[in-house]
Amino acid sequence: MSLKISKLIITLLIATLLAACTSRNSYTAVNENGFKVGVYYYIWWGLPSPYINHWKEGVKYTPLLGEYDSGNSSVADKHIILAKQHGINFFSVSWLGTWDWYDHRHINDNLKNGLLKAKHLETFKFCLFYESVIVLNAALQANENFTRIFLEDINYAAENYFIHPSYLKIDGKPVLFIYNLPYIYNTLGTTTTQNFFTALRKQINLYLIGDLGGEPIPPNTGSYLFNSLDAVTNYFFSNPTKNWNKILTEAEEYYPKWRLTTESIGIKFIPNAYPGFDTTKHFEQGIELTPSETMFERMLTTAFNYADKDLKTVMITSWNEWLESTAIEPSMERGETFLHTVFKVKQSFNTQDHLKIDTGNRKEKEPYSTSWSFIYLVFGFLLGSVASLITFKIIKTRSNLICYGNFITHLKETILKCEKKPLGVCENLAIKLYGISSSLRCSLSKTRRTLY
Repeated sequence: MSLKISKLIITLLIATLLAACTSRNSYTAVNENGFKVGVYYYIWWGLPSPYINHWKEGVKYTPLLGEYDSGNSSVADKHIILAKQHGINFFSVSWLGTWDWYDHRHINDNLKNGLLKAKHLETFKFCLFYESVIVLNAALQANENFTRIFLEDINYAAENYFIHPSYLKIDGKPVLFIYNLPYIYNTLGTTTTQNFFTALRKQINLYLIGDLGGEPIPPNTGSYLFNSLDAVTNYFFSNPTKNWNKILTEAEEYYPKWRLTTESIGIKFIPNAYPGFDTTKHFEQGIELTPSETMFERMLTTAFNYADKDLKTVMITSWNEWLESTAIEPSMERGETFLHTVFKVKQSFNTQDHLKIDTGNRKEKEPYSTSWSFIYLVFGFLLGSVASLITFKIIKTRSNLICYGNFITHLKETILKCEKKPLGVCENLAIKLYGISSSLRCSLSKTRRTLY
C-alpha cells in the first residue's frame, strides 16, 4: 500500500469520527422530565391613550426592559427566553376576554400581537388565566349577564387560542385557570355558578384549574368549591398582610393538608409561591411584604415538596405584576435574583414528571436545522484532516521522541544507582514515564513500518 493511499484512508477515518462527534441529532426533543413551573403573566402594560397607562399607576420597582408595551412581540420573546433559561415551562396569561368593555379588547389584541407572535413561543407553552373578578364586576356595573359573557369568551378562546400548537394541554385538554372562584360563588350564588360551569363542560372539554383564594386551610372534601374542577391552586396562598414567618409556617403546615384533601376526591393540587407583595406606591394605604430572595426560596421549596405527586406543577405569582411588586422578571433593583432562585430550587427537585403535555403531531422546532448539521459535518472533516496532518508530522519527527526516550532511560539508570535509598514519589513517576515512553516508541515504530 502506497504512502499516499495510507494517509488518505487514515485521514478519512479520523475526519469521519470527528464529524460524527460534532454533528447533532436531526431532532432535539424538549425535556419533559421533572417538575413544571408556571407563572402568571400580565399583558396590560403600555396601553395607548385613552386607556390607562398602568406604568403610571405607582410601580415601585423598575423592569430591566423599561416601561415596555405588552403588544410588542420582541418584548414577549425576551420574556420567553428568560423564562426558559431559568426552568419556567409556561405562562398563565391574565385575560379579560373580548367583551367590548373599556380596554378588554385592546388587552386581547396585546396577546395576539405580542406573545402569540413571539419567535420562541413555538418551544414554550401558554394558557389563559380568566380574570373573573374584573369581568364579573364590569358585567354587574353594566347590568349585563356574566354567564353569557363568560361562555362567549371561552368559546372565542376555543376558536382562537386552545387550538394554538403552543397552548398548554393536560390529558389532551386545554388548560384554563379561573381567578378567585369563591368570589364568583359568593356573588352569583352556588346554583348559578354551578349551572354555568355545567354549561361550559357541555360545550368544551377543558382542564379547569380554580383559584380558591388565599384561605390557608383547605375546604372540606364535600365543598361545592371543588365541583367541576380538575385541579385547584391559590393565586395568593395565605395573606400578604401577614408577616413572612407566619406565611411560611402556614405553607409548611397546610400545603400537606391541601394535597391530602384533593387526593381524596380525585383532583390535583398546584401549590403557589411568590417573592413578596408591596402596593405602598400603588395605594396610599398600601400593604408591604418586602420581596425577599430567602423567603421566596423557602416558600417555593415548600411548594415543590407538596405538589401533586402525578401533576408535579407549581405556580408562581407572578412574572410581571409590577403594581403589586410580585414580579420575578428582572429588575434594575434586583437583577435576575428571583429567576436564579427558581432555577436553583427546580434543579434540586430532579425527579421524573408525569405531567402529559400534548403537542399534537407537531414536533418542537429543531434547534439545529439540517443546514447546521451540514456545517458541523464539514467542520468535522476539516478538523479530522488537521488531526491527520499533525499525526504524520509526529511520525516524521519520531527521532525527537527517541531522544526523549533516551533521556528517560538515562534518568532511570541514575535512579537505580541509588538502589540503597528508598524510591520516592518522583522516582516512581520517572520509572512509570519510562515504561510509557518505551510503549509509545514501540507503537510508533510499528506504525512507521506499516506505512512504509
